[in-house]
Amino acid sequence: MAKKYTLPNIPDIADFYMVWWLDINSDSSWLSPEKAKTTRPTICLSMGWLISTSNNCHRIAGDYNFNDDGSLGDIGNVTTIPTRNIIKLKRIKIK
Repeated sequence: MAKKYTLPNIPDIADFYMVWWLDINSDSSWLSPEKAKTTRPTICLSMGWLISTSNNCHRIAGDYNFNDDGSLGDIGNVTTIPTRNIIKLKRIKIK
């Protein structure tokens, strides 16, 4: 039988966001000049806790873990997005 766990409370480390942003798009194949002129950046969507907005970057943490006592441990899956690449931010209430 699987062990039952007591789930820790979600810590209030930061607000949770959906972030739409532009990323570089490249193509290493041979393209006609007409096709090459129509390429565009890729629109991406990331979700997580907005942990920092310093130095012209937004940093989103997608994961965190807990210490044995239930306190916040480490954060992971951190995505650093240049602020100028952000198209839209939408705060998501999770509590």
